[in-house]
Amino acid sequence: MFSHLIQKELRHYMHDFRFVAIFVLCASLSALSVYVGGEKYRQQLREYMTVSQSNQNRLRTTLEKGYISNLWWFGYNWNRRPEVLSPLVYGLSGKLGQEVNLHAQRPVEFEGSSFETDPVHALFGVLDLDFIVKIVLSLCVLLLTYDSICGEKEAGTLRLYASFSVSRSRLAVAKLAGSTLAIVVPLSFAFLLASAVLALSPRVSLQVQDWMRIVALMGVFVLYLMVFIAFGLWISASTHRRLTAFLSLLCLWTIWIFVVPDIAVRIARYLSPVESIYDMEKRIDTIRWEMRARKVEEIGAYQERTRVENLDSITPVQQEEAQRVHRAAYKSIRRKWNLQFYRSMSDLQAVRHRQMQKQRDLLSVLSSLSPLGAISFTSMDIARTGPIQQARIIGVMGPHLVYLDSFIQENWILPSEIRDLTDFSPFTYRDTDTLGDCMSRNAFHFVNLVLLALVGFSGAYMALMKYDVR
Repeated sequence: MFSHLIQKELRHYMHDFRFVAIFVLCASLSALSVYVGGEKYRQQLREYMTVSQSNQNRLRTTLEKGYISNLWWFGYNWNRRPEVLSPLVYGLSGKLGQEVNLHAQRPVEFEGSSFETDPVHALFGVLDLDFIVKIVLSLCVLLLTYDSICGEKEAGTLRLYASFSVSRSRLAVAKLAGSTLAIVVPLSFAFLLASAVLALSPRVSLQVQDWMRIVALMGVFVLYLMVFIAFGLWISASTHRRLTAFLSLLCLWTIWIFVVPDIAVRIARYLSPVESIYDMEKRIDTIRWEMRARKVEEIGAYQERTRVENLDSITPVQQEEAQRVHRAAYKSIRRKWNLQFYRSMSDLQAVRHRQMQKQRDLLSVLSSLSPLGAISFTSMDIARTGPIQQARIIGVMGPHLVYLDSFIQENWILPSEIRDLTDFSPFTYRDTDTLGDCMSRNAFHFVNLVLLALVGFSGAYMALMKYDVR
């Protein structure tokens, strides 16, 4: 009997014009989003290859010609490769910078976002599968479920079900299962279409981990839509008129999608402020000049202590030995104060990163009242298009800046004719974050979605239990 109830619910949705319209809408939007996302990814990949090759050639020229001063004064640029899953979940790919200048005396800051170089895409946002699920399909779910129970109340079929030997708990579970299967059909088709396009694209190379992340995205999106299904059933079971249920669910959707996330961001910014990058750069400049002054002072004091009044009193060999000792001392002093400056700069950056992490944690808690907050954090993290990936890259760059400063100091005082910089190792990055790490990191959001779905289903169950057939 239970399986017949699920089949009945599924057949009811399949024969409904709303389901056909939702399926066509989801299929067309998915095809359009994958096409647009694929073209955007290919454009970003071409730009990355061009700019990255140019930066590598510039660095190679600097190293081959021994221009150590160029590394000191200008550093070199490194570019982040666009993520292969950005056509599915664009995330913050257009907002976060893609290029960073690696300089031993400056803080790490990404620049050159896609929206800066191509501002047209920033006018209306980006259409991707993430947007289709979060906005379009969530609203379509409410259109499917708003009359799932109250419509049967009006038609009298719910009273007929109550007269059969079917427990209301089974009826509630069958409603939930049938509605979920009905919405999984267009969602699965959208994912199959997107996966096929990505697999057949010549410039997109998906690895096993990428396919696993696509499957994980599918599961997370289903869980997200189940929250709307459960609350749709709850409101439908708690009302007696379809119009009342529809307006109530529309208000709930508006609050979840627009009101709660905006209020959560404002409260998180107020309760957990983050120092601006400009204020941090001002503090770093102050520390830089202070360290330079101390370095010059110590070098002057060393010269005063070791100054020879009469150079004619020492032999050329002794003069050469004295110069060698002086060069080693100068190098030691410069290294000492440069490392001191770098530690101070790293401490300031670490404080700001902790502030940002604290603000993100607070935002995730505040936005937990809405399923949109959980799905936004999780989907971007799975697709590697969120702020966490950018923070991981910045964290790995720290040791390289220490190596860059040490390399410059080691080669700064060597004569130009014997200077060899070809042994320099540029910064490279390989994302070792696994899907398991990502899932464990977003455990709070998974639990949040499950709890919201359980709350909605429990409300629908209680409303059905209280329904009076008389």
